[in-house]
Amino acid sequence: MADTHHSQDASGSGFQPAQGSADLAQGAATPAPGSTNPSWDVADLEAAAVAQAALKTRVVDVSRQSLTESGNAIFRVQLADGRAVAVRINPRRGMFGFTQHNLDALRQLGLPVPHVLALGTTAAQGSFIILEWVPGQDLQYELAGLSAQQMTRIAETVGDYQKRVASLPESTGFGWAPIRRHATTAHWTEIFGLPSTDEPAADAPALEHIRARLRALRRSVEPYFASLRPICFLDDMTVKNVLVEHGDLQGIIDVDFVCYGDPLMAIGTTLAHIAADVGEAGRFYGDELIRHAAPSPDAHRAIYFYSSLWITGFLAAAQTAGQAQRAAQLLQAADGMLRVAETDLHV
Repeated sequence: MADTHHSQDASGSGFQPAQGSADLAQGAATPAPGSTNPSWDVADLEAAAVAQAALKTRVVDVSRQSLTESGNAIFRVQLADGRAVAVRINPRRGMFGFTQHNLDALRQLGLPVPHVLALGTTAAQGSFIILEWVPGQDLQYELAGLSAQQMTRIAETVGDYQKRVASLPESTGFGWAPIRRHATTAHWTEIFGLPSTDEPAADAPALEHIRARLRALRRSVEPYFASLRPICFLDDMTVKNVLVEHGDLQGIIDVDFVCYGDPLMAIGTTLAHIAADVGEAGRFYGDELIRHAAPSPDAHRAIYFYSSLWITGFLAAAQTAGQAQRAAQLLQAADGMLRVAETDLHV
């Protein structure tokens, strides 16, 4: 749900490609003889071929990363000249058409984002982009080992970055677009689909009762939604795409698109990811994000609408996959988040 914007095709953007851009459709499909490792699989070989052809240097090692950029395979590629680079590959063509443009704009704001070294089309007609390597791993893998002081520092830094991004020109519409381009949805509420007033039967599954409470919560935040302006924010800067090493934030990745609307949605989705993938060990970080944002009562309720919406999506996916234990945990988390918002409503 949070990643629907990644399906947009940015081909034909009109932007000049990065230095070192390459179209590999007619180029090398495999690394040079003697440059491969018997342990590399097909994906590793593709990443090595992409890097070698685009950067004109031999590849000595490839390792696929556990970073959670949606829709992309990401590899750490070690080059013979001593550099390490990140190679991102997407099976769809044109997916990185605005990435360099966005990164340049964010770098001007002082955000720690990598430089683009090359981008283009793979031999399989997918997309690739090669960037400077940023050390660290996604925040979700680091949270459990962080001190409260480190969590506070990172939360305040992330909040500051969002405020800088919010200073960029507003869009004429809501939704996803490149920086300084215009999203096309007329109202923020439309991002979440058509509202419903359906009520489940008393004996309906628990998920349906969660959805009914979520619909009621949405109705309560509609006046808040109507008051919003299309402000630019990084919707994917959650516990994913924030790279941390030794307790320090090292960089921000995955900014192929930005979102225009309510920047607090990023906090809500962060709370959902913490509940789903980190647990109690990460709760303080979410609390610190909210503290730093200092939302109004209506905005606070909206944060928990966003978190409840995302966690309900995770719950439905877990049930569909037959993951009974995870579904039970997510059901409890969804109930807890809805209770926070419902309490706000009745205070």
